[in-house]
Amino acid sequence: MKSTVPFIFSFVASIWILFSFSCKKNNPITPGNQLHFSVDTLFFDTVFTAQGSSTRFVKIYNNDNQKIELSNIRLEKGALSPYRLNVNGSPGKEFQKVEIAAKDSLWIFVAVTIDPTQEDNPFFVEDKLIAQSGGKNLSLPIISYGQNANYIVDSVLQTQTWTPEKPYVIMKNALVDAQATLTIQAGTRVYVHQDSRLFVQGSLKILGNLDEKVIFQGDRLDRDVYVGEGGGDVPGEWGGLYFFKESTNNLIEHAIFKNGGASTRLFDNTVLAATIQVDKDENFNPSKPKLTIKNSTIYNSQGYGIVAFNSSIKAENCLVVQCGAENIMLFEGGNYDFTHCTIATYGSYFLKHDKNTSMAILNFLPISQNEYTGASLNTQIKNCIIYGSLPNELMIQNKEDYPSSVQIKNTLFKNKDGIANFVSLENTIVNQDPLFQKIDSLNFRLSSGSPAIGAGSVLSGSLKDLDGKNWLNPPSIGCYEFSE
Repeated sequence: MKSTVPFIFSFVASIWILFSFSCKKNNPITPGNQLHFSVDTLFFDTVFTAQGSSTRFVKIYNNDNQKIELSNIRLEKGALSPYRLNVNGSPGKEFQKVEIAAKDSLWIFVAVTIDPTQEDNPFFVEDKLIAQSGGKNLSLPIISYGQNANYIVDSVLQTQTWTPEKPYVIMKNALVDAQATLTIQAGTRVYVHQDSRLFVQGSLKILGNLDEKVIFQGDRLDRDVYVGEGGGDVPGEWGGLYFFKESTNNLIEHAIFKNGGASTRLFDNTVLAATIQVDKDENFNPSKPKLTIKNSTIYNSQGYGIVAFNSSIKAENCLVVQCGAENIMLFEGGNYDFTHCTIATYGSYFLKHDKNTSMAILNFLPISQNEYTGASLNTQIKNCIIYGSLPNELMIQNKEDYPSSVQIKNTLFKNKDGIANFVSLENTIVNQDPLFQKIDSLNFRLSSGSPAIGAGSVLSGSLKDLDGKNWLNPPSIGCYEFSE
């Protein structure tokens, strides 16, 4: 389903400039070198057509010892400009007789809405901000990239295929209907609004490949323009994927999920903060997990990376890192298989890492301090890395009411307090730093000397790592093979 809905971008800004007066009255003067803008160009990153964007601001500085009167502040294209101004709390496209006190500055807020065109690729939208005084003009270029998109607005999706020609923007949630299948082709970009999420009752097939990954992210594409440290990677810019208990036969290959994991609303209910949530598998089939996810990356999730409740997941060659809650949280039992995955959190500029482990596995779900529900647990972890900056990054707990089988083989993990006796350990490496190359840059490849190099076991069916490199014999553990 495709729909383009005009989006009315409105904002209220109340920034008042405080004028300083001395005992001696100053008369406004005309600008010489006293006035200048705070930037050389006011730049908006990609803005989706008809949707609008965040607000930018610029300052005009008065370096003179006397106040200056601007006879006119305007957009060069006037009423035809896609940009809008807000000066001293008043919206408009042109302002008359605006004063700037001595040694002071004036804030100007700028927003944009771009009309759709026939362009599939980004295109320039330009104008100029003009400040005039005494017949002299101070000019500031304003530049945006515009991008057409397929808008999915509060939609129930029947069987369909999304293709890479134009991005898809999900607003006010989208639902893959029961018995329907949404297929997303390689190279497709999906942008999700902050209060929105993709729900799945039917089936989801994300079919990226090594060279053309499918990317899910928030629709705020302007973050890196002004965030500073941490760049554009702001967690919680969108909700995530939610697989209902009715959903079956889901496949994710070569996908990237970044900056998600915000808590959202579904009618009167609050949806957990998680990039991927997988509810109970009501029709468990060992050969067909509810969710199979391969060669994919989840990072910078505000909440969980993946959270599951008595479900079934097969994960292979996946990187799940830098999450605000557990990277992987398995509640209430279920059936899980993790192979060649790197699961790690060290904290970042926006995310604390002070109590939630990187991975937690429970055969129960706490309801209150003394109550819980549960189910049988069957989990295999092979050739994985589970690490981070806390003393314990892997937590496994069970209630004896429900049978539990957890097997960990050829895996490097961090746990200072020890692992429960019911867990089977084979060829594990405990509490040894995997020596990731550059955590701050999300480079979790192995450095020379890592204990994970060549420490894996040869597994049938797993031929290449997340970068598409062949696994050696024996392979390294984690989602990357080591290379010099």
